[in-house]
Amino acid sequence: MARLTVRLTPEGRRELEQELARLEAELPVVSSRLGDARAGGNDPAENLDLRDAMDALALLEGRIGELRALLAAAEPIDENSSRDGVIRLGAKVKLRHEDGEEASYMLVSPAEADPRRGRISEESPIGRAIVGKKKNEEVTAETPNGPERLVVLDVA
Repeated sequence: MARLTVRLTPEGRRELEQELARLEAELPVVSSRLGDARAGGNDPAENLDLRDAMDALALLEGRIGELRALLAAAEPIDENSSRDGVIRLGAKVKLRHEDGEEASYMLVSPAEADPRRGRISEESPIGRAIVGKKKNEEVTAETPNGPERLVVLDVA
């Protein structure tokens, strides 16, 4: 079986490690809440507090497991990998959208994508369109709203 690899920027790894630490610290609190809820009966169908506590614990344990797996499979991204001007994972790019709006992005793996923070996945429509491109190249991204033309203004 092939080993899963997750490529992360140093910042992305730190953020996931911080989230894991925060959730692991929360685990005893949620476990205690479950114990307290059992005082109202052991049947989740009749004890809503128990059902809520069980759900919260399951979600928390699930996310902790997911974070541990991501971090165990993580390989670092060299954020300076695009020194040659070619867009690849870890690159910081400035694009002009067809409406004239300019936006700056960092190309990251899906594990740390957060478009609101300008971190777009290499697997997103725009990410796929710009990988391998250079400054001043025009590309067309196949977005959910239809094709969108972009111009690469800068690559760092």
